[in-house]
Amino acid sequence: MDGLTAEALRHLDKALTHEPNHVPALIALSNAYLNQGNFHEVEKLLKKALSVRQDQSEVFFLNARLLVLQNDHDAAAKSIDEAIKLEPDQPKLYRLASDIAKDRRKSFERQLFLERLIDLEPLDGEAHYELGKLLHHPDDFDRVKLLFEIAIDLLPDDTHPMFSLAQHLYVGEKSLEDGTISVQRETESAKKLLREILSITTRQSKAKILLAEIELKSDEELSATRLLEEALEDKTTKGEASYELGLIWEKKGDAAKALRYYKSAMEHEEWEALGEFRLAVVLLGKGQGKNAGKHFEKCISSFKKKEKYLVKSKDHNLEKLDFQASRKELKSLQLIRKCLGEANLGIYKCNYESRNDESFTRHLDEALIHYPHYPEANYEKGLWHMQSGEEENAKARFENSVEGDWNHWPSHLELAKIAKIGNELQKAEMHLKIVLDLDPENKTASTLLKKIHKSSKK
Repeated sequence: MDGLTAEALRHLDKALTHEPNHVPALIALSNAYLNQGNFHEVEKLLKKALSVRQDQSEVFFLNARLLVLQNDHDAAAKSIDEAIKLEPDQPKLYRLASDIAKDRRKSFERQLFLERLIDLEPLDGEAHYELGKLLHHPDDFDRVKLLFEIAIDLLPDDTHPMFSLAQHLYVGEKSLEDGTISVQRETESAKKLLREILSITTRQSKAKILLAEIELKSDEELSATRLLEEALEDKTTKGEASYELGLIWEKKGDAAKALRYYKSAMEHEEWEALGEFRLAVVLLGKGQGKNAGKHFEKCISSFKKKEKYLVKSKDHNLEKLDFQASRKELKSLQLIRKCLGEANLGIYKCNYESRNDESFTRHLDEALIHYPHYPEANYEKGLWHMQSGEEENAKARFENSVEGDWNHWPSHLELAKIAKIGNELQKAEMHLKIVLDLDPENKTASTLLKKIHKSSKK
């Protein structure tokens, strides 16, 4: 405690000695002790002030602050409501009320408090920014855009509103007059904002990640790679940057570099499962089935935990009417389930010689439970049915496979064989022509097609 504060406290104590019910002194002393963290003294002083009179909004405001610091947010909400009733045009009351509503996860209440705060203080850039982040419905696209633009003007030294606007423009979800949702990405505007952020500060690594994502969609791989490599320098984005770089090098066929980046991603909790999954895929492609299988097993356990979390989070966001967040969670959930399907099929392939063993066919069934339209898993299940003499079940699986991916020529080939056995020569010919269109050097398809043509001439 510095000398000035100590002296001020002595004067306030002296004033209360002469006049114990002096509310302004009680308020001032409460505020001083609150800033020092002396909650016990604050409680006594505020209790005294409220016993004297209950028409001072500042007393309820201080009491709300105290309750927030004591993590009693419901009681704090009641206290700040009382303060607002007494002094409805005081901006700081709505600012605290907004923070309390945030802690209580009362999004609509918070929205109302922020809107009122903006009415009272139109130049409060932080309020505009917070309200923009709070609104998620596609109906609010233009309003959110305007709020972020105002926040950028009012907070010229803060790049966060600029980044939020870039994200908003890139997502581009807006409602049409017929009630449907349209995605109209303003990619160039988003890129311009992100580049402006990076011209102001090179520390905004999230801007680098988003710009890299946009560049990859535009086939600007070199620029994206450079941005991701820069993002590796920041611990908060290193995991994601490593994973994305792994994908780039895997796609380019450089297994060594891909593995290095996936291992780096695995060092970060949020990216551990995805990094391990992709690492297993690369190892399987290199013929290291036994090693790959171990990694598939580990990532499946992590994916299942993540799946449970995302289901709860998605439903929670729906309850809050946060449709954008719910769609984002659904997209993540779909990715996790797709990975679960691919990882289970990976284990099945790692043990292909023992594929008839029930412990491994279970993984094939698991793959289809999590990813029902997975072409490769449907194809493998179809082969399993053929081996078991279940031709109709096999046919259904091969048809599911080509519905999921029309270019999956192995399934077309099997459908051609089944059609030929059933003397459906026209259908068999169609599937064989598709195979040869996708894989012109396929000798099996060429031979079968020649046999069909010969039999047709007889």
